[in-house]
Amino acid sequence: MTIEILQTVVIAIIGFILAVWIITYPFLGIVLVAASLPITDLLPSVPFLTSILPVFGGLSMLGYLLQNRKKRGKGLKGARTIIVLGVLFIFWIYITHPQAAWFGSDRNWMLTYLQLVVLAFLAEELLDDPKKMRTFIWVFSFAAVISAIVAIQQGHIGEDIDTSVRTGGLSEGANSAGRYFVIGMIFFVYLRTTENLPFLKILSSLGIIITFIGVFYTVSRTAMVLLFTAIGLIILLNPRKKLNFPLIILFMISILAVTFLSDTVFRILGSIIPSISQGTDTIGLRYRLWEAGFRMWQDHPITGVGIGRYPNELPFYGRDIPSFYLHLVAHSTYIQLLSETGVVGLGIWLGAVITSVINLWKSSRTSDPDENALARVWFIVMVILLIGAITMTQSAEKFIWICMGVSEYFHLRALNRSTAEKPIIVQRGGTARAEQSHLISSRQ
Repeated sequence: MTIEILQTVVIAIIGFILAVWIITYPFLGIVLVAASLPITDLLPSVPFLTSILPVFGGLSMLGYLLQNRKKRGKGLKGARTIIVLGVLFIFWIYITHPQAAWFGSDRNWMLTYLQLVVLAFLAEELLDDPKKMRTFIWVFSFAAVISAIVAIQQGHIGEDIDTSVRTGGLSEGANSAGRYFVIGMIFFVYLRTTENLPFLKILSSLGIIITFIGVFYTVSRTAMVLLFTAIGLIILLNPRKKLNFPLIILFMISILAVTFLSDTVFRILGSIIPSISQGTDTIGLRYRLWEAGFRMWQDHPITGVGIGRYPNELPFYGRDIPSFYLHLVAHSTYIQLLSETGVVGLGIWLGAVITSVINLWKSSRTSDPDENALARVWFIVMVILLIGAITMTQSAEKFIWICMGVSEYFHLRALNRSTAEKPIIVQRGGTARAEQSHLISSRQ
């Protein structure tokens, strides 16, 4: 009993210090939310909540409100398109199926998406400085490395998919873990190419290798495809228009390390295209799940069957699906949203993600090299997540909404900078004279 009381007191003290820290530096709450995703198994449980992540978000919002009450609207100006579309999506899922939206079988979908919209807003408002973003990138990448090390220890690459032991490391599942390892690898590449200290370059190089290897120990073929897609985008979007030999060497070392650990990796990679074309093993199951989703949509083309209702409707629409699989989700964000929210709901969500991609792409083409590098890495992460969404259900994925918020920050920053540089016409003595405004919109 004494030990339990002592543990409770220690946890309470740590929690209090962490709460004060987040309220003082509210952007850290967003950092912790993201960094918690690869290591969800380590998160403490919180009474009456699904996890501690809403607590981090709430403390960040409190800190944001306390720090901004004296700003009097001096922040970045412009329409928050992502936030508007997020609110519109919440409105749509409620007016079409209020019972499903408010009393879902496993969660309150209204509150879930409200939290995600708030998360996007806080990412937009709080990750407003390159130093803060670098802190975000380092902390998330470090968490991904920890989870990848666990995955390498727990997993086993067998002769094929069926004989392999899949692992999610410290994350919630193998597919999710693989996706986070790919994001960690992308972030480490950015850090490797932008850090000046030799120690940090070595640390980020090790991070690239560990997260690279970790992807294969999840035995997630989707994650493997995303990994090589990410490497291709990194090379293709290299602004120097020449090969980055240190990175290529690191990728070669990573591939050799994976091959040394298991000589069947290339056999698994080679099975991806035949599985897709022939619809074998889990790919075939996904095809049947997608067909069921299309049939749901055909019966409810505008409103869908209701948010979160796909598993409930699957027994009535699934064909040639074993009974023990009739509780699954669609394993595709796009099919799931189409079947549950109709063409309108899918259109609203796609409007938000497409806007985000455009925002990041435009920001990656500006004249500021530091802004270019940051926007480019976020662009690659967003594209990877959207490709992964083809085979994973992640419309409520926190990292996607964080990316949306970051994209809006880049957009508003460029918009305000452009407005500040426009000439202002000043009337003096009956003649018009153009003067350049030197007002620079910046965070206070």
